Amino acid sequence: RSVTTVAVLSCCVMGSTVTMYSKTGTPHATPLSQTLPEAKFGEHHCGIVEAPPDAVWQALQQLRWTDLTIGRPLIAVRGLNTPLHRDRLLETFTLRAGAALVADAPHSTTLAMVGKPWSLIPQHVRVETLDAVERFTEPGWLKYGMEWLLHPLPGRRTLVETRTLCEATDASARRAFRLYWTLIRAFSGALRLDIIAALRRSTAHPNADPCVTAEVPVQAAGRGGR
Repeated sequence: RSVTTVAVLSCCVMGSTVTMYSKTGTPHATPLSQTLPEAKFGEHHCGIVEAPPDAVWQALQQLRWTDLTIGRPLIAVRGLNTPLHRDRLLETFTLRAGAALVADAPHSTTLAMVGKPWSLIPQHVRVETLDAVERFTEPGWLKYGMEWLLHPLPGRRTLVETRTLCEATDASARRAFRLYWTLIRAFSGALRLDIIAALRRSTAHPNADPCVTAEVPVQAAGRGGR
């Protein structure tokens, strides 16, 4: 797979990262944009990692909150300074937030979920597939998700894209989330940048002892695995 979208390439210069949009769709169709076609809130960041996609993919699957510099205090703010802080990042969403996860190694990882993140104690509806998220219409909830796309670059490098999309199921949920989004958007973007920085750090020493962890259950990628 190669990077062919000018919008994707233009957002990365020497590994810099920028927000591409705040209330529009993704630059090109992805599993997440197909799941949340009516998303009104979102963000898009990217950066270059000096490692091939296979290595970046493995690093993403094993990434823990303790590997982040911004993620750790965010956990404390949310009252999650418990054994959760040792979770792998992806496990937090699949095991604790009921998210559906679809992986296409080593190209993409997509998470989608249903919840009320604006609540003091976040509420979630467990979903098993991306199709289940897309079909969910109960009023008062937010359908949202994140995805990571890995594009090979010359010199055994990888362009890492991270996208977030949020789609409310009705006007009341949209109003509640708009206020929440206004308050947390800067932190949300900083966390995505922190993840890319952590991937750079974790792939910078390929001879280091690998982490031994259990596999995260995932579905096969593609429309059939949704």
